[in-house]
Amino acid sequence: MKNESRNLIPTDALKILEDGFFAYLSTAQPGCMPHITTMFYLWDPETKKVYLITSESTKKLRNIKFNRNVAVTIDERDPASPAGNKGVLLRGAADIVSVEEIGDLLLNKYLTKYLDFLGYGFPMGSRVVIRVTPRIIHYWKGIHFYKWTNPNL
Repeated sequence: MKNESRNLIPTDALKILEDGFFAYLSTAQPGCMPHITTMFYLWDPETKKVYLITSESTKKLRNIKFNRNVAVTIDERDPASPAGNKGVLLRGAADIVSVEEIGDLLLNKYLTKYLDFLGYGFPMGSRVVIRVTPRIIHYWKGIHFYKWTNPNL
């Protein structure tokens, strides 16, 4: 997966980030026991951050308050051959922010992406946003791997 610049995330990786449906958020409980949760997400290509919306009283939020280091995986699986699998693993820091803090544009993109599943009138009252800033992005396609390091961190 060659790139003209190490500062560019591969186009194939960006496509997975933009088009994927589920993200797998990995956090660490006190004592470093891993905790993985399947979630809806939104990739923002402008800020190169992932946004996940969740209820205020979840284990993942308690874990992030304990340890901000997280990993997020978004993948596409090829049922015919593992060589066709591809995906993205982001490793970075999570911040917990209010729904209002992400702005109407990102919130509307998120809600539009999942409208068929969530329906109209999705209750946002007790929700917060997990904003993940990746330090490193790993991308794979079959047995080929690529690593992007955030030049801004």
